Amino acid sequence: MIPQRADAVRAVVGVTSNRLVTDGVHRDWLRRKYVQALVRYADVACVILPTIDAEDAELDNDLAIMGRLDGLILTGDESNIDAAMFSSCASGRPKLASQHDVRAGVRDRPRDRLSAAAIKKAVALGMPILGICRGLQELNVYFGGTLHQSLSEWRQESGHMHAEKAGLPRDRQYDTAHSVKLCPDGVLRPIAGAVEAQVNSLHNQGIERLAAELKPEAWASDGLIEAASVTGAPTLQIGVQWHPEWHVETDPLSKQLFNAFGAACVTYRLESERGVL
Repeated sequence: MIPQRADAVRAVVGVTSNRLVTDGVHRDWLRRKYVQALVRYADVACVILPTIDAEDAELDNDLAIMGRLDGLILTGDESNIDAAMFSSCASGRPKLASQHDVRAGVRDRPRDRLSAAAIKKAVALGMPILGICRGLQELNVYFGGTLHQSLSEWRQESGHMHAEKAGLPRDRQYDTAHSVKLCPDGVLRPIAGAVEAQVNSLHNQGIERLAAELKPEAWASDGLIEAASVTGAPTLQIGVQWHPEWHVETDPLSKQLFNAFGAACVTYRLESERGVL
């Protein structure tokens, strides 16, 4: 756990939620691991951003609350991204809702609408962004990149390397699964203080074509891009394919990543207060 900053400045970040439908009741939810990692190791306060239904998209399509925030966290989730829905939302023309908008482990279009709008706002404001797992994929799709719909269809060994280890206890599924090499001139290597790192891996989709606006930051041995940053960003805007929130208390890279994100959010807040931004 990092100590509270001496200047007592505590940034406030928005954290994307997901849609859960149980017994016909819609709920917004996210795992506590994200909040715990952000509070304890980024030293920030959290505001949970609710998912967006199609009929509500025009009521707050610019996510005005983000003008009061200092950073954005794009959380992971089991659902796949609906690229067509995501792109239409990013362009400001969200598709109409359907009864199939949410299907557990398959699709979460209310989350797609939220993330597309949140990324658009965060980029416009020049605020720090940290995307995790699905969050990295959302950044890539937002900027025009494409995804492998199933890594096992791309390379059979990739399906095994990156897939969730369903036979293990939940906590052990987030143990390190493979190594990644870090880009020598990227923003992640100085944060990591290393040329290679061990990461966990629990995902079915992955980056196929990296968006032109993104810079690759890390690769797995099968060639899959495991991290990417926004080219020319005024602050830390990065996504990672793994889950740094899960074992952050024991993993140095995870601690350093959350610490760096928290520091970027504080800098953003201070510059906003001084009218620099």
